[in-house]
Amino acid sequence: MPRYVIERKLGDVSEAQLQEAAAYSKQVRETQFPDVGWDRSYVVKTDAGLHTFCIYEADNPERVVEHARAARLPADAIHEVVMVVDPAAL
Repeated sequence: MPRYVIERKLGDVSEAQLQEAAAYSKQVRETQFPDVGWDRSYVVKTDAGLHTFCIYEADNPERVVEHARAARLPADAIHEVVMVVDPAAL
């Protein structure tokens, strides 16, 4: 199944707000999008506030966008992963 990196520009949000959004996103995925897999999310701080880079599996990027809308989350950029480099395997 294709894997995608989703960038979400969140701005100035608290850790509690992040946790609440993540829990809601998980609930929406489990109940409405069982065909979409959520591997993990990385939260980074930028000059513009917080961003997340979320790793999802889905048949197509449209399913990722549909999930984001249903979970009331931005999906500012979606990129398909074409290769994973595992340093342990080198």
